[in-house]
This record gives sequence, structure tokens and C-alpha cells, in this order.
Amino acid sequence: MKIVYWNHMPLAEAAVNEKLAKVDGAEIVRVKTLDELAAALPGADGMISPDVPEQYADAVGALLRQPDCKVRWLHVVTAGREGYEQAKLPERITVTGPAGAHSPALAEHAMAFLLAWTRQIPAFADGTARGEWDRKPVTKMSSLEGRTLGIVGLGHAGLGVAKRARPFEMKIIAANRTPKSDPLVDKVYPLSELKEMLAACDFIVVTIAASADTQHLIGAAELAVCKPNAYLVNVARGSAIEPAALEDALRTGRIAGAGIDVTEPEPLPPGHSLWSAPNLIISPHVGGGQSPRSIERIAGRVAENLVKFINGTVTPT
Repeated sequence: MKIVYWNHMPLAEAAVNEKLAKVDGAEIVRVKTLDELAAALPGADGMISPDVPEQYADAVGALLRQPDCKVRWLHVVTAGREGYEQAKLPERITVTGPAGAHSPALAEHAMAFLLAWTRQIPAFADGTARGEWDRKPVTKMSSLEGRTLGIVGLGHAGLGVAKRARPFEMKIIAANRTPKSDPLVDKVYPLSELKEMLAACDFIVVTIAASADTQHLIGAAELAVCKPNAYLVNVARGSAIEPAALEDALRTGRIAGAGIDVTEPEPLPPGHSLWSAPNLIISPHVGGGQSPRSIERIAGRVAENLVKFINGTVTPT
């Protein structure tokens, strides 16, 4: 069985290769470039890859739709797969993914944003850089204890945030496509009642997966109902929050601050007005990265699903 491993970005590459070497019954063909991928796909049964970059999505989709292409399984190593959705994969391909492998690190990143704002870490970092013993930021300090956290999207990452927020003795509520109950969460709202949930929150963390119905899920109308002392964090996709509305909310004091690991557009270009918005921390889409345990899980999911594919038991994830 021929499997093409197109690792166009160095995500968990060594760990994935180590796991693949232990799977019997598969010939692994490793490629880096789009041209190498095109040359390797004929005769391939399956494919492993990070999400395809948007600029290559149409070309990769065309390759996989070729009449002589027989790829039946695709494992996407990254949490997101918007590029492959754009590629319009043929129905014969079963798509699997890391199934929450990145979520613990992503949840830690979200909590880091919350703690940075409540404990005024950016202000104290500025004072350190100036060499000043500046206690003025203490007037803006607060704590997470006893405050209400709202999580938008209660999948692996959302539940990871809830799990980490519990020890801080926060009240945790959530909005989800399916308002399923969970012992980590005090109340779950349907997305149709998102505004009601937002109005009750001191902190909001967006972890919902990207789809057509989450495009600009949080815009001017949603931000208008937020408390003026609320903080907003986005570790999902930039498209979940309308960027002009977020910028306006920050500049007018409609919300107290925000931390975003994702932007629209992405990467955020130099000179974009959002860079200068007050009370905003931007990290460059790194929230799920650099966790040894996550890398182990990512590689493990690849090998697990390859074995299932070889055995004819693979199902979409």
C-alpha cells in the first residue's frame, strides 16, 4: 500500500516518521513540494499532510480528482483543514485528523491570555523594559476567581479551556452548535442564544471550528452586548470575529481588551490598523504549538489511522 507523506511544513515531522516506521504494510513516499506531490500521487492509496495552503488548494484538489488518482484516505495533521475544504475533495476520500491532539496546548494559550490581562503582565513587562518600579498598573489588576468565563465552541479545545479554568474557581458557561451538557460547564446555550451568553461573561474564549455558519459569528451586534470590562480571546480561526468590529470595540472601550492567536486576514499584514488597537495582544497563530505531548499525540493519531486504513476500518474524524 502506497502512502504519500506531503510535509510541506515541519510539523511533528520526526515524530510522525518514527511512528510510520513501525507500521507494517505501507510504503511511505515522502515529498516536500507541490511538484513532488504531483509526481508521487499516481498509484498512491493514501496521503498524509498538514492542511494545504490556500494558494495550493485548487491545484491539490484537481490532482486528487484526476481520473487516474485512487487516493482513498487523507490524514490531515493540523487541527484546521480549511484548505482541503476549499480543495473540494472527491467523495471516495475518507478524511481523518488529529482529533484534539493540539487542544491542551491551545487551552493553555487561552488561559495565558486571560492571566496576562487580569494580572496586567503586558504593563509590567513594559515597566521592566523601561527599568521602572511602576505600581500604577495595580489599579487595573483583577483575578479569575469567582468570575464568569464563556466558551464559544465546546469541542476538544473548548473543553480543554473549561478543564483548566475550573481550578481557578470560575463559573463556566458555553455556547455550542449542539447544546450538550458537560460536568465541566455550568450552563450550555445554543448558538441562537449567543448574545445572552456573551452578556453574562467577564471573559470570552472562542474555540469554535471554522465553517460557513461561524463566519463573523461575533460582530458589532454581539460585541455591543458584552460587559465593558470583558476580555475576549480567540484561539479558533480569525474568521470567527469580524475584525473591524473588534477593532472598534477596543478603540471605543466597548470591551476591556482582547488576545487573539488568529486574525483575518492571516497573516496580519504590516501596517494593518489592528496592530495599533489598544489593549490587544496578538500571537501569530502559534497557540497549539511546541508541546512535546501534543507532538506525541499528533504522530500517534497518524499511525493509528494508517493502521485502520490498512485494515479497512478507518472512519472520518
